Amino acid sequence: MVIKMKCPKCDGLMMYEKFLDMGESSTYYFYGWRCITCGTIIDDTIIENRIHPAVVLKENRRRRLKKVS
Repeated sequence: MVIKMKCPKCDGLMMYEKFLDMGESSTYYFYGWRCITCGTIIDDTIIENRIHPAVVLKENRRRRLKKVS
């Protein structure tokens, strides 16, 4: 069975791939979709975070400095 998926960013063709962690752990990997046109990557975690975004608390926001006149 072949599943064709279009990129949500550019409507390009997405390929299902195995991604490896090239940082600290060479044994960690995950599966996801990568657009062959623009390079957008989508996996289960990204989809979950888009459906249920984290609540940003007021204390954690960056403070802007006020302009001195």
